Order: sequence, then structure tokens, then C-alpha cells
Amino acid sequence: MDLETFNQMPAFMRKEMENLKQVAAPILKKRLIFLFTAVPLLVISLVYLSSFWGETHFGTETFVKIGIAALGAAFGMALIRESSYQKRNVQQKVFQYILERMQKSEVLSDERKTRYVTAVKEQPFTVMSNFMEFLNEEESRRQHLAEL
Repeated sequence: MDLETFNQMPAFMRKEMENLKQVAAPILKKRLIFLFTAVPLLVISLVYLSSFWGETHFGTETFVKIGIAALGAAFGMALIRESSYQKRNVQQKVFQYILERMQKSEVLSDERKTRYVTAVKEQPFTVMSNFMEFLNEEESRRQHLAEL
């Protein structure tokens, strides 16, 4: 989400987005470290390995260099794989937070909460729009109750 969209959100939504960010931040930080380590390591290793492509003389020293470069490339690929695992972990944490937040709502009826939870579970690609809709309905209900 870009900064302009974030700043245009009502305060109650911004608060929830900050909570989501706090849930995901530690895992995202780890994921970025993995990616920023993996990509250069992989590129450098593959470029170095390609330098041996046309070489006809292979000695022990050359095999050691090739082995080290291959290990570096394998380690880079493993870090990329771990990064994708961390991405799924972030998605699960955010999904879990949203479901718990919906179920904890004290303003909406159990029927409405169940409807939103079911919508989130059945349509995982629209989780954020369902969550925003939930927050809007919850806030309007909260304001309506405050007027009474």
C-alpha cells in the first residue's frame, strides 16, 4: 500500500493497518535480509561459474574454485527458497490476525462476524477488501451506537 492511500484512510483503518504492520514486520525484515543476501550471492556465483565455461585445463585448484562457487550459488538458491517460505508465513500471520480481529469485534452481531469470517476464508484473494469493509461497517455501527 502506498503512502498516499495510507494517509487518506480514516484513523480507525490506519490504526488497524499499523497493527497489521507490527504483526508482519519481524518476518518481513528477515525475508528482506534473506533476499538481499541471496540475490547478489547467486548472481556473483553464477557469473563466476560462467567464467569457467570455455576453459579446457582443469586442475585441483580450478575444481576447488568451481566447488566453492557452486556452493555459493546453492546457498543463494536456498536463501531464496527460505524467503518464499517467509512470504507465506507473513501471509498466514496477517490472515490469522484479520480473522482474530473480526471474531473479537464487540460491536457487530455474531451473524455479521460469521459472514465476514466466512467471506475471508472462502475468498483469500479479497482478504484486504473484506477487512476494509468489515472495519467500515464496525465503525459505522460504533458511531450509530454512540448516537443512541
